[in-house]
Amino acid sequence: MANALGLSIGATQLVATPDDPQSQPVVRSSILTLHEDGPPEVGVPSQPGLTLTGFVGRVGDPVGIVAADGSVHRAEWALTEAMRVLIADAVSSANFTAPPVLSASIPAHWSPQTVNTLRDAIDRVPAFAPGGRQLKLIPDARAALESLAAGPGTPDRGVMVVCDLGGSGSSITLADAARGFQQIGQTLRFADFSGQQIDQMLLTQVLTDLNQDPEGTTSVGALTRLRDQCRLAKERLSGDTATSVPVQLPGITTDVRLTRAELEGHLRGPLSNLINAIQDTVERNGIHPANITAVASVGGGASIPLVTQQLSERMRVPVITAPQPQLAAARGVALLATRPDLPPQDATAMRPVEQPPGDATMMRPVPTGTGTFAAPVAAAASEEPELAWSQDDSAPDLAPLQETGYQSGYTVDLDDEYQGPTEATNARPELRFSHGPYADGDDYDDYPPLPWYRRPLVWFIAAAAVAGIAFTGMMVSLTSSESPAPATTTPSVNVVPSTGDAPAEPPPSPEPPPPPQTHTVTQSVQPPPPSPEPPPPPPPTTTTTTTPPRRRPQRPPPRQPQQRLRRLRRPQQQPNRQPQRHNPRPRRARRSPSPGCPRFRSVRATEHPAR
Repeated sequence: MANALGLSIGATQLVATPDDPQSQPVVRSSILTLHEDGPPEVGVPSQPGLTLTGFVGRVGDPVGIVAADGSVHRAEWALTEAMRVLIADAVSSANFTAPPVLSASIPAHWSPQTVNTLRDAIDRVPAFAPGGRQLKLIPDARAALESLAAGPGTPDRGVMVVCDLGGSGSSITLADAARGFQQIGQTLRFADFSGQQIDQMLLTQVLTDLNQDPEGTTSVGALTRLRDQCRLAKERLSGDTATSVPVQLPGITTDVRLTRAELEGHLRGPLSNLINAIQDTVERNGIHPANITAVASVGGGASIPLVTQQLSERMRVPVITAPQPQLAAARGVALLATRPDLPPQDATAMRPVEQPPGDATMMRPVPTGTGTFAAPVAAAASEEPELAWSQDDSAPDLAPLQETGYQSGYTVDLDDEYQGPTEATNARPELRFSHGPYADGDDYDDYPPLPWYRRPLVWFIAAAAVAGIAFTGMMVSLTSSESPAPATTTPSVNVVPSTGDAPAEPPPSPEPPPPPQTHTVTQSVQPPPPSPEPPPPPPPTTTTTTTPPRRRPQRPPPRQPQQRLRRLRRPQQQPNRQPQRHNPRPRRARRSPSPGCPRFRSVRATEHPAR
């Protein structure tokens, strides 16, 4: 006999199941249809009406959902209305002798603000508090672990990883099995692996095989029906190796064959990214991989064989999956509904139930008809109201305060040996992994010492010596390349002119010296042989050539012999110009002296030299 009813809130499905294993669960799509002349309907509508979808992911959004007729509805109101109709359908199909205890699992990645928004919407509906007991909200990861713990194979120590592979995304949660599956850290939402994405991949493949453009102008209704067929084919491929998809498009009616290998080809990339996210979550929470004892996979995507295979290979731990993983959260929350000792982090129903006086004003009437359960307005006077866990004197003692939380890193005593599964959990063989050469209990002293050439100090000294030799060679090469070139001194040249018109041409040097250096060249010119009227010998001439400081040594181009000869001939023309430079023009006397004056004779002799 059933005493509790559990609800699972998902982005694509809403599930209601009693705590009796013999009862059949009620599964509906997350679609709410409003009818003007009848009660609302949950799931695929049987007749046309005002349809609302996507309200689960919009809870807490201040912007409402716009319906086809232009009306705006809050997402939390649409969700509570769908839950109320689902509870009525489940109660009518189950065998309840008394008002059941209600509990619902919510997505574990929801923020506290989103949970409080849904709680406020639930408090406005008295149907969610039958018998004065308020509906409890429990994270779906905690509910799924409770469902798996009821069966064999679930460890009772270490850390468990819960992978909820849902329709709109995947959630990763860490839980401590030794502390009643207490959550570690925050839940990570991974949106790149979801059931809707897999359905879209299969739809694209089917349209490609039919030579149809996925973004074409095909009617939306036909594509929606074809996508539903792809979802059903995905579910069939979890147990079969091949299946066919019936296609009914405008002008096309055929069947397309799909295989499990094609499905796995689409899943390998996103699934690998999901496992990488799991490993990052474990590392970010400070948990050693050796402390992971199992991976629990729940949700509709957990039925795919490739998911279990890849999780086991990459995580190297057993993977626990329920026979119907899409119903694990609903069954677990039904088991937790009647448990009074839930910690406050699991059950969020901590407010007292407020019973409205008289008839309660509801947003929409409860559906009437056969099997409709009407909740009592007020509790019986003989029944005492239940106290909260913090006000109940009969509540068990609280656990001692933990000084260090999980934010500082999760630690497990590695000295305790794992005793293996008990007799009740022998469904899977024991798996043990060694994490080093001394993991089997061998003593470190039993191993021989390392040879001298494999010790770190020897390698460090050798590396330092090689680095020193390389540095010395580099410095020597730089020093030798930057040394200045030797200076070249140009010897002095004495040129003796001959009696001919042009002197003999000197032989050209094989390679003229570079001109960057500053040198002083002194050339002495001997006087010609005595003549009847020899001119006075000119003084020696000194030629000084100054060049700017040398920047970089460059080899000048070779000089032509004619230029060298012209430079050597220049001193021969200087004797004819020297008398004019050293015998300036005499100045004329201001006054002419008398002829008899001695001064007159000296001036005259100066103006008219003797011939």
